[in-house]
Amino acid sequence: MTLNQLQYFESLAHTQHYQRSAELLGISQPTLSRAISSLELELGAPLFERRGRNVVLSRFGRVFSEHISAAMHELNTGIGHVRDLTDPQKGSIDISLNYAVSNIYLPRLLRGYLDSNPHIHAAFQFRQSNTPAVLNDVREGLSEIGFCSLMHDQPEIRFYPLVRCPLFLLLPQDHPLVHSASISLRQISQYPLILSVDETRYLENMLLSQGLAPIVACRMGEDRSIANLVACGFGSAILPYDPQLAVTGAILRPISDPCAYRDFYMVVSRTRPLSLHAKNFRDYVLSEVQSGTIGAAPASSGC
Repeated sequence: MTLNQLQYFESLAHTQHYQRSAELLGISQPTLSRAISSLELELGAPLFERRGRNVVLSRFGRVFSEHISAAMHELNTGIGHVRDLTDPQKGSIDISLNYAVSNIYLPRLLRGYLDSNPHIHAAFQFRQSNTPAVLNDVREGLSEIGFCSLMHDQPEIRFYPLVRCPLFLLLPQDHPLVHSASISLRQISQYPLILSVDETRYLENMLLSQGLAPIVACRMGEDRSIANLVACGFGSAILPYDPQLAVTGAILRPISDPCAYRDFYMVVSRTRPLSLHAKNFRDYVLSEVQSGTIGAAPASSGC
């Protein structure tokens, strides 16, 4: 059973006329007749019945047509999708990213990319999650590009330094440290902290590197939700600087320690080739990093 046979069957089921179908398909009528006969022989059932000069679907043909119509629709949709992906002016890019990048940096990068390429009508699909999930999406091919923190021992992932983002302290309005202009990690460690559900344990490791042990009040997965907990007095929090977090009512204060930053990276698979659109977007982001448009880049990861 070949794709041509199925296309011929679908056309004949629609026109119910051999000569008309042959003309539409650009083949001879004997070629069409042989293809349909071969298909019927393979299926072991007659698919058409003659009605004068026309043909109609047999009961076997009606059953077969229901499935073939759905299959051909899916096939044509898939062909169209692939053509869109390879069309320089159309296509989609699947991106996985963590919360900080999605709020702070990505909207500006997307706007700049589209403004710089007005002829491109690319659709973006996003998945928001934490760093391990972002890396898994890229590794498994669910997304072509990711934005997240660094994780070591990821041989299938290429990390491109994106930006170094300062960490800020978020405080409820009645917190004892709220009137300090700049606060140290040592001061922060004396009060309960709301930490992220983060498998990299970035904040804990940062505090431990300074000989400090955090007092963990609770954990939450998303930055805005953490900020809301802070505003309601559940504790303080250390998050990448995002001025939008202030709308929750939390007070943002800079941290004086030079290690209070978090590096973010753009990631792609080392084993899966990028589509044309994803490659163009990756190259645009790298040019923005090199020009310093999105902020100071972190030190090279050696990847």
